[in-house]
Amino acid sequence: ALNKTETLSDEAALEQTRDDINIIDFALKFVNDLLRNMLDMHRASNKQLEITKRPTDLLRDVLEPVSGMLYQRGNKIKLVVECPDDLFVMADELRLKQIMINLGRNSSKFVEQGFIRFKAEVVDGSVRLYVDDSGCGIPAIKRERLFAKFQSSLDLLNQGTGIGLYLCKLLVQLMEGSIYLDDDYDSGIPGSPGTRFVVDLKSPPLEQHPLSEESADGGTAEEGAIALGDSSIGHRLKDELPETLSVLFVDDDAILRRLFGRSLKRLVPGWTVREAANGETAIRLVESGEKFDLIFMDMYMASVEKQLLGTETVAVLREGGATCKICGLSANDKEVEFYDAGADAFVIKPFPCEKKALTRELCRVLAAKGRANRDA
Repeated sequence: ALNKTETLSDEAALEQTRDDINIIDFALKFVNDLLRNMLDMHRASNKQLEITKRPTDLLRDVLEPVSGMLYQRGNKIKLVVECPDDLFVMADELRLKQIMINLGRNSSKFVEQGFIRFKAEVVDGSVRLYVDDSGCGIPAIKRERLFAKFQSSLDLLNQGTGIGLYLCKLLVQLMEGSIYLDDDYDSGIPGSPGTRFVVDLKSPPLEQHPLSEESADGGTAEEGAIALGDSSIGHRLKDELPETLSVLFVDDDAILRRLFGRSLKRLVPGWTVREAANGETAIRLVESGEKFDLIFMDMYMASVEKQLLGTETVAVLREGGATCKICGLSANDKEVEFYDAGADAFVIKPFPCEKKALTRELCRVLAAKGRANRDA
């Protein structure tokens, strides 16, 4: 604790406080991960854990969000994602993310330089995922009991609880797949042989995208209907959209993302649409230098991990200097919260799919002026 005579203006005291907060934050995350993993391990061991398979976009729903969760500003370790666009497979999205997060965090303990790579590909008709790194590698003597319950620690400092890899094995088995260590892997970095874990889902990729062409048209008029926010503003706008625009659509629902993207492409073919499944990924994309004219941001994005709310993401983007248009999205009335965070507009979900309604709503969003628009 700070001495009473110390003030917060004292740089040394501030630095000590930051260090203390980081230690507390790390401890809380460790306890949270431990309890969650132990509970899931118990449920999985007793076959009480329900697996729900559905079409899963491996790039946008699994690998990019996981990479976003592990990303830390100022970290010298490079996070790499390699996955074909539109690679879909039948899997339990949340459990698959949990597996990749555990494997990614395991890698982060041992990598001091180089990279952690998340990869997905199709091998012999089966979808495989990889987590490999440029760490110190796993000693041969410890590989035999690598996935054993409460296995000994893999590093020199005996860190960890010994249940993360065991839980990964249980979850993969529940999805009727397999997980193993690639004994022939080498990172290519001298002195850092690295480690590669392979998750074979033993399931073929979906030959066709789960969304049919017909569904992207918005279905019936009743399905595409939606309250258009302040319709009086939309009515006053000229129903004419710019020919080119760069858009980022952030939502954890892959079906909704694809529906929106296809509807937008039909309406304005010159617009480019980038997708992200959570706020962390959106922040990483912007910080990496990608330029967007318009960002749509969902409020709540479900995951096995606590993730940034849409409003929190908007605030981080604005603090980082983002000046593009940002529109909040939610099935609940979160207009005030998004405006307070720095958004320019807000739309109640679901987004309209009918051509005329979508055009009017996009015009309204592009003309919106955030808080000034609400207070007018």
